[in-house]
Amino acid sequence: MDYGDQGRTLYIIEKLEKNAQLPKSDFLYIERMIELCKPIFEEPVKEEIIENILSEDLIKCYHCDLEIGLTEKSIRKNEFWFHEKCFKKIPIVQNEIREKPIIVQKEPRPQIKIIQEKRSHPQMVFSGVLLASLVGTTYLAAGEIIATIVGVCGSVLYVTTFKNQIIQNKKQNSKLIKTGIPGFDSTLSEGIKKNSSVLVSGPPGSGKTTFGLQFIYSGAKEFDEPGVYISLSQGINEIKNDCKSFGWDIENLIEKGKILLIDLRPFKIKDEVVGKDDSLYRAEQIPFEHLNKFILNSIKKIKAKRIVVDSISILGMQYSDKFHMRQGLQGMIQSVENFNVTSLLVSENSEGSIPPESFVTSGIIQLDNQIVNNQMKRTIRIKKLRGVEHDENVHSLDLDSNGLYVYEN
Repeated sequence: MDYGDQGRTLYIIEKLEKNAQLPKSDFLYIERMIELCKPIFEEPVKEEIIENILSEDLIKCYHCDLEIGLTEKSIRKNEFWFHEKCFKKIPIVQNEIREKPIIVQKEPRPQIKIIQEKRSHPQMVFSGVLLASLVGTTYLAAGEIIATIVGVCGSVLYVTTFKNQIIQNKKQNSKLIKTGIPGFDSTLSEGIKKNSSVLVSGPPGSGKTTFGLQFIYSGAKEFDEPGVYISLSQGINEIKNDCKSFGWDIENLIEKGKILLIDLRPFKIKDEVVGKDDSLYRAEQIPFEHLNKFILNSIKKIKAKRIVVDSISILGMQYSDKFHMRQGLQGMIQSVENFNVTSLLVSENSEGSIPPESFVTSGIIQLDNQIVNNQMKRTIRIKKLRGVEHDENVHSLDLDSNGLYVYEN
């Protein structure tokens, strides 16, 4: 006896694991499958003939608009279901069925101003300005000695009044690291949580690689945090040339041991990283145990605090089994976090799709390209940033001769 469509059953199990709401048709399907499975656990009875198993609220084929029976083979593509035969009839061009995101047309602005760093609590700012003005006025009116006394007394009163806010701000800032990308740490969030993993996802040309390089470069130069950049798609010279085009003196930081650039393209890993190994010549060319070991050795080498892997998508293409891919990636992330290192994982993806890597990272930064007034505009949005307050709106992202800039919405 055939107990239903395996693809649909796995789809329902996946939704139940995520505590997602099921439609009425799925509940009906589950009830029928339970009824069909009962004879396995009960006393043998005469085989029951099931007729008219179709009903109005069963799933319909997106191609022929006919209901898909419980005993019929079906294929699910994104949110659409097909009869197996119907799906094979669809041209290859139409196989990628998805709903296109609605692009909101915005009026072009003559000039976009970069938002400065967020200030502290408004009362703290006002009190600080008032105290400075009072000291200056006292100095002009009563002299240096009186002004000094007023300044000391005012400072003590200021610290006493805003002690809790000052301590809270210090604690919050100590748990975050700055990306170093102008506008990101002031407009979208105050930074990224230390020792966390964040997915930087987007289509080609959206600025993902530049985001990762700027994160590593700024960390080493501005915050004295050594970083490792692992490339699975570009050579070292190409990466260095990209940095030079933005005016970044990355060679100096490499010589000082602040930055480590590593070329781990699949066809080079065999000879330069782990030596001759039969496992590297099979379909899965970069086993996670080798990659994980090499990453940890690189972190130890320069005592890195930041790491970028560009790109996870290339690594994922070598794994036909997505479960093993996800499991290996989760193990790699956990190992890096145990070394108190913050990681960015670059992924090739569009706004409308959900990369499998997003389920194992604590943050998702989505980059995108949009056509506005016949011109391509880059955008950035934080879809998830666990443990950090952040702006969820879409913001303009500019790429010029100095690198990336995030602008106010």
